[in-house]
Amino acid sequence: MGLLSKMTEKATKEWAQNLTPEQIEEYERQGMDMSEYKIIAEEHQAEQQRLTDAINLSMLDKYKKNRGANFIDEVAKFNKMSEKRKPKLETAPLVYGRVVQAHSALFKSNPKNKSGAGIVFLFALDDAHRYDEEWLAKTANRIAEMKESVINQPDSMMEKICSSLNLDNNFLFSITIGSMMEKKKVKFLPEDCRSFIRTLCNDSSTFGYKLGESLSDGADAWCATFSLHDQSKLPMAQIPQNRIIPFLLSEEPQSFRGVSDVAQLIPPAYYMK
Repeated sequence: MGLLSKMTEKATKEWAQNLTPEQIEEYERQGMDMSEYKIIAEEHQAEQQRLTDAINLSMLDKYKKNRGANFIDEVAKFNKMSEKRKPKLETAPLVYGRVVQAHSALFKSNPKNKSGAGIVFLFALDDAHRYDEEWLAKTANRIAEMKESVINQPDSMMEKICSSLNLDNNFLFSITIGSMMEKKKVKFLPEDCRSFIRTLCNDSSTFGYKLGESLSDGADAWCATFSLHDQSKLPMAQIPQNRIIPFLLSEEPQSFRGVSDVAQLIPPAYYMK
């Protein structure tokens, strides 16, 4: 039985969508008929380009310093802010939130998803980096690489023994030996980001961290969790291709706290063509 015949229809489509032209050519050289899968791949690439072209962050330039009452009213309504809190939006910095990681469901359009999902945002508050998309992408990638380097470390002998004895789920173990081993796993990282990366590896954690110099490159940069309860609030109901979701920061971020209550998302109509 061939490779493709073993796949379900959904899995086959997902596989075809991610094929590169080089991979298609290689399969064709092996004698496979790739005409159907080439169409799927091309349609997917065209859709991704459409999503990319739909975003125009420069449309927000006029709101970075001066904001009219209509803009403030719409942002407040979009985020269900009280009349008491709404005046904070007049001076709240507009920042680009770069998605470092998020629930997988948020990467596929689904305006009906109201079940809630988490996002980890990277953002800067200083003028030099606040809208620097290159810096945001580079820093987000460095954070992801650090996390992967920790997760992909081989288990130590102690971890293997504890796992074989099923101690991983023991509460006393988790707050003593488990914590000690987690700290040991990040020892190779720069000291100013060890605590942050350890916390990032726990997908159920809620946090806010001011990045150390080893990651920030001099920026006043933060990484914090955000809970999204309505996926339709995202552009085209999904995380965009550039992974940037702009918002107004109605209050200064705080260490060890997420920004769910202070990151006020901007209605996508303000930055979509």
